[in-house]
Amino acid sequence: MLNGDNKMKKRNLMFAAIVIAVMLSVSAVFAQDPKMDMSKMPKGEMNMMEMHKDGHHMLMMAHQRNATSFARVLWDMTSDGKIENVETARAAFAEIMHCMEKMDEIHKMHMGGMAKMDAAMMEKMKPMMEKMQADKTVMNMHMMMLGKALQASVPDAQEVSMHAAWILLKLEKMNTPKMKMEMPGKMPM
Repeated sequence: MLNGDNKMKKRNLMFAAIVIAVMLSVSAVFAQDPKMDMSKMPKGEMNMMEMHKDGHHMLMMAHQRNATSFARVLWDMTSDGKIENVETARAAFAEIMHCMEKMDEIHKMHMGGMAKMDAAMMEKMKPMMEKMQADKTVMNMHMMMLGKALQASVPDAQEVSMHAAWILLKLEKMNTPKMKMEMPGKMPM
């Protein structure tokens, strides 16, 4: 019984740590000072509403929603400290990986089309692009660690849960700018 109590305490502490990390990360999203306010750009430079209607963006967001769904499934499967079906967990990870690869392909295609922009516009976008690259680097690290954890014959559910929670948080954070645009002045829930 004592061993079961220790496992329960450990699981509760891990869950509390993840919840705190999620809350801090979400609050940081809303507290950050944006380096590039797209709404204040002179007309004709970049129309964000038009960009969101672009086929590349819509396709990328579809993959992002799918990746978010599979990350949530993987996190839900492991949040109780065990993995009932390792093959299903690996399949969920494979789907996340597939969606991330597709998002990267679409982003590269879109950036190839942006080469036509003038140097001043590219300079304005530089802080945003640097932040996106830094976020992508961290995301890739968590994806790699999650893949490595799931390759074990008996994956550590807590490690899988931690990386899945982090990936889920970042994928959900990608929706934040869209929500802010749709509800100016209101914080999304």
